Amino acid sequence: MRNIHFKTCTCLLGILLMLFSGIQARGASLEVQQERKISGTVIDEKGEPVIGASVVVVETKQGTITNIDGKFQVNAPQNGRLKISYIGYETQEVAIKDRQSLKIVLKEESTALNEVVVVGYGTMKRKEMTSAISHVGAKDLNQISSLDASMLLQGKVSSVSVSNTALADPNSTGSIQIRGISSRNAGLGPLIVVDGVPGGDMTNINPADIESIDVLKDGAASAIYGTRGSNGVILVNLKKGTRDGEVHTTYSAAVTFNKAKKELDIMNAEEYRAYRTVSNPLSDMGASTDWFDAVTRLGVTHMHTLTFSGGNARTNYRVTADYRKAQGIDLRSDRREYGARATISHTTKDGLFTFAANMTPRVIDRNKSASVYGSVIKNNPTMPVYDPESANGYYRFPSGGDSSNIVEQLNEEENGTEIKLLEWNATAAVNLLPLFNPNNPNMVLKSQVTVSQYQVDKFNGWFIPSTYGPNVNSGVAGKASRDFDKNTNNNLEWVTNFSTRIKDHQIRAMVGYSYNYGVSSGMGAENWDFSSDGLTYNNLGSGLEAAKEGKTMMSSYKNDHKLISFFGRVNYDWKERYLFTFSLRHEGSSRFGENHKWGNFPAISVGWRISDEKFMKGLSWIDDLKVRYDYGVTGNQEIGNYQSLATYRAYGWYQYGGNNFHVWGPSKNVNSELRWEKGHNQNIGLDFSLFKHKVTGSFNYFHRKQSDLLGSYSVSVPPNLFSTIYANVGTLRNTGFELDITVNAVRTKDFTYSFTLVGATNNNKFVSFSNDVYKGQKYYSTCNMANPNNPGYLQRIEEGERIGNYFTYRYAGVDKKGDWLIYDKKGNVIPVAQGTEEDKAVTGNGLPKFTGSMTHNFTYKNFDLTVALRGAAGFDIFNVHDFYFGLQSMSTNQLTTAYSKNAHIMTGKNVITDYFIEPGDYLKIDNITLGYTMNLNKKYIEKIRLFGTANNLYTFTKFTGVDPSTYEVNGLTPGTFGGGYNYYPSAFQFILGLQVSF
Repeated sequence: MRNIHFKTCTCLLGILLMLFSGIQARGASLEVQQERKISGTVIDEKGEPVIGASVVVVETKQGTITNIDGKFQVNAPQNGRLKISYIGYETQEVAIKDRQSLKIVLKEESTALNEVVVVGYGTMKRKEMTSAISHVGAKDLNQISSLDASMLLQGKVSSVSVSNTALADPNSTGSIQIRGISSRNAGLGPLIVVDGVPGGDMTNINPADIESIDVLKDGAASAIYGTRGSNGVILVNLKKGTRDGEVHTTYSAAVTFNKAKKELDIMNAEEYRAYRTVSNPLSDMGASTDWFDAVTRLGVTHMHTLTFSGGNARTNYRVTADYRKAQGIDLRSDRREYGARATISHTTKDGLFTFAANMTPRVIDRNKSASVYGSVIKNNPTMPVYDPESANGYYRFPSGGDSSNIVEQLNEEENGTEIKLLEWNATAAVNLLPLFNPNNPNMVLKSQVTVSQYQVDKFNGWFIPSTYGPNVNSGVAGKASRDFDKNTNNNLEWVTNFSTRIKDHQIRAMVGYSYNYGVSSGMGAENWDFSSDGLTYNNLGSGLEAAKEGKTMMSSYKNDHKLISFFGRVNYDWKERYLFTFSLRHEGSSRFGENHKWGNFPAISVGWRISDEKFMKGLSWIDDLKVRYDYGVTGNQEIGNYQSLATYRAYGWYQYGGNNFHVWGPSKNVNSELRWEKGHNQNIGLDFSLFKHKVTGSFNYFHRKQSDLLGSYSVSVPPNLFSTIYANVGTLRNTGFELDITVNAVRTKDFTYSFTLVGATNNNKFVSFSNDVYKGQKYYSTCNMANPNNPGYLQRIEEGERIGNYFTYRYAGVDKKGDWLIYDKKGNVIPVAQGTEEDKAVTGNGLPKFTGSMTHNFTYKNFDLTVALRGAAGFDIFNVHDFYFGLQSMSTNQLTTAYSKNAHIMTGKNVITDYFIEPGDYLKIDNITLGYTMNLNKKYIEKIRLFGTANNLYTFTKFTGVDPSTYEVNGLTPGTFGGGYNYYPSAFQFILGLQVSF
């Protein structure tokens, strides 16, 4: 029964298509006229030819594009009309009449006001928007060598934080956070919608296919997606087939070189002997090894994309195939991908029906990196890498120590994943207007059904041979495991749009239905003690360990969830001056309690284009000025499945009557009252265009309050079986200002210069940690730091405080032995050994108060140059590497700071104090791109573009550790590495690219 709803709706779609296919379109056919050859020239207002402008015959839908001189030639009826369009210019329709040669002058349009922005289940012009929506075109996206398309948005949209702490690792993906932290334990990432289909994957998108990205930031815009829009929505709009009747072929390639930055000054063998072997001469193993260099290589990535696009106004297609191969800067991590995307769209001759389909398969073969660079710091530099006397040629580290032969691990261990992704969708749309009112050009009535599926299979394999040092030390003849995970999401959406204009009144309405069913399943097994290393993880049954009595060493799982929604929206405007929007989504989720599965998510927004008022007409320097306000309610249901239900798990074995019985019991405290996490979002905005559209932008102030936060809450035992319960407890608030400004400073025939500035503040507060049922807990500790010495928790989330607060001892110096002195709660100086939890205090915060970026764009004739800066301010970073490796008391290798900056701390261990908290503010020269375009328009080649990009050039900061941008600031433990010290070095990245259009 789980799939019956999806299958029923799919059948209804099929019936609908069969019914529609039998309808006879009404309306008079066009009178056949004799065609003749029409030629012409398209120029701009300065007299320059417009290259590549689209020229379409309105009557026949056939067309062409202008050449390098702006000229065109097309067959058209004698009394026909031509439609001429080009990006950045106003579209024109020209009557041919008796002319055989035409000269058409295109006027520049205000792209900031008239550009089409994608909103939930529709589009509108920017000047019509009443919500905070940011639009980024393909040309404005980052030029980076990342297999994760989310990194294209880094620094491009205010209040959108895109973070990847290991960009030079090809298997590391970015995290996106919009307008701050919004939950405790439910999902924090935005909903990804690809070409109108929700639930997409940014890693399955080729950047060459992206037309634009729209970000729905406020509640009114994202509420139309209900629960999945709680953390904002990212709408990825992909390129479609061309419509000029010709086939276009494009090949693009890029080669990237990643050079690791050696940001930590680790002691070399000479320094180690001078400082560390004095008290323990036996620790000198006689070698001189630079472990950083031993595990690091030049990471090389190359990507190739081939695109075919063609068709006309009725039928068009686009096919993209790509191959990507990437090496990380460590010895093992790599990734190889084969992917494709095929899309086709067809509109029937009478314009009644439109059919579209899209399929995107991808196959990925990857090798995952180990915890490389944490071991690099710890390893004794006098230990060798190789030993010809050992079974595998590597030096065998003694067991039980803090160090390991990481080079051996990277080369001997196998840790890979085979991934298969498949996304497909099909849409059937009917233009109902010709059936009811064919003679009204100001009315639109369309209905469409979209069926889609997203499926990902992951097959993991792990193996270490019998000759691997730790296995030899423990007497194990090889270890291996395999596991398989399969996730499938089925979607069906039925949307009907209506719009009409009655004199000065524009009315738009949309209603829809959405059904989503997801299922996850998988299995895993492990074994060790194999007779041979030859089969690696491909014959788990031959291992001896699983044959021992009572050992299963295998597992499997399956779970599912369902989400059903009904939604609608109404837009009204009068003369595009007074704007109003209302939407409502009624949604039900299987993840909540019996009486709390359904929720309502309304939104309202209003706008006033003040510049259209009579009293503004004298201010000629103001082209457009609009104020807007919106309020919207969103939900969050990303908590995993079956949290509201009683579930059981195995607890081991019980012996009775000579037999073994598997004992089962409750796995958690049950909460049948589990309900929606809700976000109440308000936004006040100002959009403007000044000085004949030379300065455009927007200001926003947002207030976001998340209530009924989902997460674990501490309870007493008894009466509860367990000490925690999953419940709706807590309220979180985010407020802030956003700024987006674009200045088109210079625009001449040969030279242009523009720059864009985006910035945002964020004021975060955890308001409450109680509700009508659960009271008393005022805080909980987070970011538990890794051993040695059991340091404890670094941060605390507390009522009335900002998330990301460091809760530590306050440094007061050292005593005569070089051990820590701290301040107690009364301000007295005491030895750290006498300190208690009450002596700790809030000593900093890891969440940036301001983030911003600036992008400068220059063009000179065929050259283009982009310079991008990015930074963050108003936050602190806990220098985790100084904390673990900057103290003389630690037993591993150290940073040189242990005997320089920290030389006075001779006996103090890694105790959590504010001594290690430093300002994290930084300004980064993020990337510089220089390109050259040759418009050849030859018989076989249309144009060639060459470009070079340098990323991560230099960072201005006072922080003394690794690149501050590699510290995660998204999530609940900002300014830390989540409690550990392993890191992946930042890298200087250089890209060489080529794009050829045929």
